[in-house]
Order: sequence, then structure tokens, then C-alpha cells
Amino acid sequence: MKNTENYIIRPGTNYSPNSGIFLNMDKNKIKEFYQWFMESLPYCIEELMQLIASTPGFEKWDADDSPNSLNDLGAWFATKVNKRDLTLKEIEVIKSKQVKPIDFATWDLTDETKSLALYVGMYYGEVAIRNNSLLKWNQLLSSRKLADYGQPVLDGVGIVPINPVRVAHSIAYGFIGNNTRDGMELRKAYDYWEKLVMPASRE
Repeated sequence: MKNTENYIIRPGTNYSPNSGIFLNMDKNKIKEFYQWFMESLPYCIEELMQLIASTPGFEKWDADDSPNSLNDLGAWFATKVNKRDLTLKEIEVIKSKQVKPIDFATWDLTDETKSLALYVGMYYGEVAIRNNSLLKWNQLLSSRKLADYGQPVLDGVGIVPINPVRVAHSIAYGFIGNNTRDGMELRKAYDYWEKLVMPASRE
């Protein structure tokens, strides 16, 4: 069992859904990314389970793909979210892209946090799929104007696609930006989206 404190990021496991890198990738690279995501998904979830099981107080977490399992997952995730200060170079790059001066946060999530957000997003997605037969993983390729272009999303007939990894990232930023750490944001996000999905499943 791995010790959470000795966690080492593997290459490619801390990508940011807010990155414009997908817009610059050719279709072959984008397809390779999606293939990597889907092939890595079960292993990343297994890694997540081991990390949680090795955390005092969360040893009994049951990854049973139920919505209730998101409660303790969110609470655990809240204890692992950390930030880092942007370097002067990073700040200058951001400023150089501004049309006019706008205040912005001078911090970002750590690579470790981004990696965990990927794992949490993957599990979140699997919970949604196991509890709604209309849902499946899909890759948005119809238009480069889409915010989630090239990224894995939950999709289905009559359903507005959602990016679970983006959900996890947004929650992580919220933990730090709002200084709130009750851990229920993940379950609340799921419950809110489920209300939008379930009417379609009854048609």
C-alpha cells in the first residue's frame, strides 16, 4: 500500500482541463490522448482507492460506485488540495496575454492536486455512468469552440455533456479560493447534475 505523503506523479496524470493545449493538438494526438485516458481510467481509480485507504480516518471508504461514496471521497479530497505560488515568469506570461490589465490569482493548484483531481473526476464519471444507463464517456470533437474540445466528457442522447475532471478541478479551486473545506461540494455537484440528467432518462 502506498503512503500518500510519498505520492509521485506519473507523466501525463496532471493535465488541466482549462489548458488550451487541446486546441493546438492535431486530431491524431487528440485521439491518442482519449485512448490514454480510457486505458488509464481503471488504473487511476485503483490508485485513488489505495491512496484513500492509506489515509488515517478514511481506511473504510468503499468505492462501490454509489452516489453516497462521493461524500467521503469529497471529504478526503478536501484534505489533499494544495496551492503553489506562480513564478515570476508565469505571471509575466499571463500579463503578456491580457488585452488590458485585469487582476488575477497569483497561485495555481499544485501538480499533485491536479493529478488527484484527475483521479477524482474519473471516479465521479464512473459513478454517474453506473447509475444512469444513458450516460457514457465520449470525446468532444465537433467544434474547437467548445470549452471541452478534445476532452473526455459524460455524454448521452438529450444530455448536456459534462467534464468530470473539470468538475473536480473547479471544486479544488473553490476549496482554496473560498477557503471552504467541508468536502460536500463533490456530492452537491453530482446531485445537481443528476436532476438535469434524470428527466431525460425517463423519456
